[in-house]
Amino acid sequence: MASAAATQACDLLKAAFPGQVTTLADGPEYESKRDQPWSQTCWVPSTAFVALNSAGEVASALAIIKKTGCKFAIRSSGHNPNVGFSSVDDSGVVFDLRGLNEKTLDSDGVLHAGPGNTWGEVYQYLQGKGLSPTGGREVQVGLGGFLTGGGYPPFPSLHGTGPDNVKGFEIVLANGNIVEANASINESLWRAIKGGTSNFGIVTRFDIETHPLIKAQFTIDMYDPSDYMNINAATLSVQDEMEKDPKLNLFTNYNMGFVAVFQLYADCPTERPKAFEVLENLPSKINTPLPKTDGTVLSFVETLSKMGHVPFSLNRKIATLTTKLSQELYDDVYKLWQGISKKIPDGAMLHYTIQPLSTHAVQAGEHRGANMLGLKKIPQTCKRLTRWLIFVYLILTYLNFTGWVFTAEWPKDLEKGSTVVEAHEELLQGVEKMARDKGILLDYLCPSFAGASQKVMRSFGGPNLQRIQDVAANYDPDGVFQKLQNDGFLLRYA
Repeated sequence: MASAAATQACDLLKAAFPGQVTTLADGPEYESKRDQPWSQTCWVPSTAFVALNSAGEVASALAIIKKTGCKFAIRSSGHNPNVGFSSVDDSGVVFDLRGLNEKTLDSDGVLHAGPGNTWGEVYQYLQGKGLSPTGGREVQVGLGGFLTGGGYPPFPSLHGTGPDNVKGFEIVLANGNIVEANASINESLWRAIKGGTSNFGIVTRFDIETHPLIKAQFTIDMYDPSDYMNINAATLSVQDEMEKDPKLNLFTNYNMGFVAVFQLYADCPTERPKAFEVLENLPSKINTPLPKTDGTVLSFVETLSKMGHVPFSLNRKIATLTTKLSQELYDDVYKLWQGISKKIPDGAMLHYTIQPLSTHAVQAGEHRGANMLGLKKIPQTCKRLTRWLIFVYLILTYLNFTGWVFTAEWPKDLEKGSTVVEAHEELLQGVEKMARDKGILLDYLCPSFAGASQKVMRSFGGPNLQRIQDVAANYDPDGVFQKLQNDGFLLRYA
C-alpha cells in the first residue's frame, strides 16, 4: 500500500500531467518502468513513475512533492546500481527525465543536452559534426550521474573528467526557480554540482565543452591470472608512461578465470605505442579477443558495451577505494580476492579492476574551473567492485594513486545471494585494511563507483565538504533535497 503522502502526490501529479503518470494499475507499462534500471537490485515498486519533458514540468512536479511531503527519486538512464538512488518504494514517486533529451550545438562548439540522453546518443550526434565530448565509456550510460558525480571518460588525460567539461547547468531549485549556473552566474553552484551530485536541485540541461573528433586505437588482451605478479608489474609500467603521454590509457580487470587488459590510445598510429610492449611480451597471454582496432571514441564505447556489458539484468553491488600505487598492494589484493572468490556460488561473479588517473587529467580539470572532488596534480588509480569495468580516480595531495572498483553480480533468484554480498564486503574491508596498514590508503571515493554506504561527500576533504554544505544551505535552505529525496550521496549522510 502506498503511503498517504505518495497517494496524494500521485493524484495531484495525474491531474497536472495527464497521460504522463504510470502506476501499478497500468500493468505491463508499469512493470517496464519499474524494471528500466540496469541493475535488478533497483527494480523497486514505486507508487508512480512520472515522465517529465521540460524544466517547467520538473518545477511543477517538485512543487507537488513539497506540498505533499512525498519522497521522490530522480532517474534518467538508471545505470547506478545502488538501491534507492534512482528508485524508491511505494512511499514515493520517480521522476523519469528521459523526455529531456534535446541536443543542440552552439557555433562555439558547446553542446546543450538534456539529462535524458545517453552517451551513445551524444557520441553519435557529435561525431557527425566532427566533434567528441568527454563522456562515458559505455553507450547506455546517462549524462546526469556521470557529469555530477565524477564520471571517468576513455581518455581523461586529454581533457579531464566528465564534470570538468561542463561549462554550465540549467537547474531546478527546491523553490521552483529555474536558474543558470556557470562561471559567470551562480558560480559557487556551478562548481558545487561538479562532483556534488544531487544535493542542490534537479539538473535539466548540461552545457558541455566539445573537442575535435578524438581518434581511438584500442585492444583487449586476456591473460592467465596465475601470472598476476607480471600482469600487475606491466600495469604499473603503463601507468608510469601515462605521465609522459596523455594519449595513453588502460584498465586491468581481474575476473574469474582470466585477466582482461583494455589498452587505449587517443590516436591511430601505424605501430602500437611502445608503452604497451610490456603487456604484449607477457608469455601468459591467453588470447586477444579484440585485436588492434582503429576508430573513434564512439566506436570504442560501442565495442566496449558489446564485449563488456552484461546483456541481461542482474543484482549488483559496487564499491570503490583509492590508494597510492604499489606492486605489493596489487599482488596482495589479488591473493585476497582469490581466496574470497572460492566462496562465490555458481552463477555469481565477484571481480575488480585497476585503472589509473594521471597528473594530466587533474591539470586539465584545474584549467576548466576545478570541481568538488578534491583532486591534486598526481597520478592515481581507482579500483571498484563492478562488472568488467573499473574506473580510476584521484584524491588530494598524494603522489601516484590507484582507484579500485569492486563489483558483485548475481541472478535475482540465486539462493545464496547473501553469500555474494558478504564476500563483496569482505573484499572491500580487506583491501581497505591492507592499504591502511601499508600507509597508502587515500580518502577519496569516486561518486560514480561508490557503494551506497560509503561516505563520499566526506571523502572530498573538509574544505570541499564545507563548500558543498554552504552552497546547499544557500540554494535549498529548507533542505528539500535532503529530507524528501529518497537516497543518494546526500549531505544528510556526510
